[in-house]
Amino acid sequence: MIEIARPSQPRAATSFLGRDTGLEHVVSDNTHRIITRYADALRKRPTPGSLEAVDAEKDLAERLFDAIAAAKMLTAQVAMHLDREWRDKIFQQLDSLHDADEWQADDEPIRQGSFSTFLKAMLALRPNRRPGLGLSHNGQLVAAWTTDRDRLTIEFFPNDRVRWVLVRYIEDEPDRFAADTPVSRLGEGLAPHHPEHWFVR
Repeated sequence: MIEIARPSQPRAATSFLGRDTGLEHVVSDNTHRIITRYADALRKRPTPGSLEAVDAEKDLAERLFDAIAAAKMLTAQVAMHLDREWRDKIFQQLDSLHDADEWQADDEPIRQGSFSTFLKAMLALRPNRRPGLGLSHNGQLVAAWTTDRDRLTIEFFPNDRVRWVLVRYIEDEPDRFAADTPVSRLGEGLAPHHPEHWFVR
C-alpha cells in the first residue's frame, strides 16, 4: 500500500524568510534582506481609504494655496495704490480665512472675481478705516465696518457687482437700507447714508 503524505500546512512568512527553512544555500543574505523589506512594506501598505484621505487633504491644501496666491497676485497689480500696512493686513486676513485646520469641507475658497471686485471698490471708496473681512460659503468676499451699533456690510461678486446692507441707529431706532449695484455706482448709492461715518477714523 502506498501511503500518500498529506501536504504540510503553509508556514508563516516569517518562517519562510527566517534562516530555519533549509534554504540557506539557495537564498543569499542580500536576497533575504530584500524579501524581508518587501514583506514589511506590504504589511504597512496604507488602505485605500487612508490614501483617499491623504489625497483629499492634499487637494484641499492646494486649492486654498492657489486661491490665496491668485488674490495676492491681483493685489500686486494695484500695490502702488495701497499702502504697505493695509496690503499686509489684507494678506494676513486672507491667510486666516483660508486656514486649512479650520476649513469646512463644503466651503469654497475665495473667488478671484470676487476679490477683483473688492479691490476695485476699495480703490474707488478709499476708506480710511480698514474693514473686517469674511468669506461666504460660496467664496464671495465680505467686508464689514462697525461704528458703535451701526454696521455697513458689502459682499463682492464677480463681474464688478456688489450687494451692500447697512443699519444705522437714529434716536435708538434702526434704519436699514440695502442695494445690489455695480461697483462703479457703489459710492453714489452709499452717499445719502454718509459713508464717512464708517470709512473715516
